[in-house]
Amino acid sequence: MEKRAVIFDLDGTLVDTIADIRLAVEASLSDLGLGSLSDELVKMHVGRGLANTLRGVLSSFGIAVTDSELMARTRRLEQYYHRHPVVESRPYEGVSALLERLAATGMALGVLSNKEDGLVKSIVATLFPTIEFVLVRGLRDGVEPKPHPSTIGEFSQLLGCSRHTMLYVGDSEIDWQTATAASIPVILVGWGFRPRKALQALEGAQLVDTIHELEEAINGIQ
Repeated sequence: MEKRAVIFDLDGTLVDTIADIRLAVEASLSDLGLGSLSDELVKMHVGRGLANTLRGVLSSFGIAVTDSELMARTRRLEQYYHRHPVVESRPYEGVSALLERLAATGMALGVLSNKEDGLVKSIVATLFPTIEFVLVRGLRDGVEPKPHPSTIGEFSQLLGCSRHTMLYVGDSEIDWQTATAASIPVILVGWGFRPRKALQALEGAQLVDTIHELEEAINGIQ
């Protein structure tokens, strides 16, 4: 029997990172006099990489930026975030224990995020030091971000398994699109960064609201 693999999104799925993302965004935009941002505003614009988060936040204030200015502000954001990757961020309650139980059954675990690759690795290593992930991937130069399914193929090749043994767990329409494009099952968690109503509208998505429900759903997919 092929080894089963579960790939997790990071932000809003395994870890509540929104406060640290907000602080990094505020640092990048501090010269504009926008003041403190709300977590809810930032949540609306996460999931497609930090540059798009910045663009979305700025657009909510009616501010348009050139590509070069957006690039400069994204660099500033990433510099701040690399210095302060885990200030307020914490795993959601029960996540660490769930990962330990899944690993103990022999499941291969991975993380796939649209956050910059170095940040993803730093956050995962800090918050899950005892969990052995087979692959942790964030946004990298020359690699298409989610929802492109290329990194799902990378997981499959590394494990030497077919995609019908793989499962993706996320919290957004981007995660649903990623799994759909890769033709693998997807479970969406209701505690993340998207309204539950928006997740319910995604065709064929299985939605869970507790760690217990998530564990049952993972174990129930053959």
